[in-house]
Amino acid sequence: MQTHTFTYKEIFSGAWAKTKENAWYLFRVMILAAVIMGAGRFLFILSPIIDFFVGIAIITISLVIMNGHTPTFHDLLKSFKNYKISWHYFIASIFTLILIIVGTILFIIPGIYLAISTQFYKFLIIENEDMKPSAAIKESMKMAKGHFWKLLGFIIIIVILNLFGALLLGVGLLITIPLSLLAHANLYRKLSHSS
Repeated sequence: MQTHTFTYKEIFSGAWAKTKENAWYLFRVMILAAVIMGAGRFLFILSPIIDFFVGIAIITISLVIMNGHTPTFHDLLKSFKNYKISWHYFIASIFTLILIIVGTILFIIPGIYLAISTQFYKFLIIENEDMKPSAAIKESMKMAKGHFWKLLGFIIIIVILNLFGALLLGVGLLITIPLSLLAHANLYRKLSHSS
């Protein structure tokens, strides 16, 4: 049974402190990710694969930072040392995508509910290399239980935050995207400690 809740203030203030603390590192990672993903757009078929691996690397460093460690570029490759992480991440991604699509077809609301409830599987798999995809999805739903409206509010805040970042000629995204990623990792950390 969950006894802990969270406030948006604690989630975003914690993420903002870590964003400032690691600003130069995050800036370089964002530029590197943009270049790699941008190049991937010209390779068409490889683009989803490149996005997939960049996503894993970004979540990994988000967890490293929110766990209080000083990130290095070595951390970008940390999760690829064990093939299980990438494989389980891939299977869980496909499965949750199918769940969300089916749920969306069923009057949209179930799709939104499933998207909110399963969002933490990525963090769980990266932190627990032997965790099966089904176990990660179930654990994510357990973590999200009782927090649906607050989690929906969190997603809305993230969207608005990045819209403002995009309005600043896109330059603002260099701040809002890292902040969003760290806020998500911080939220995961809060709920994983209370599930």
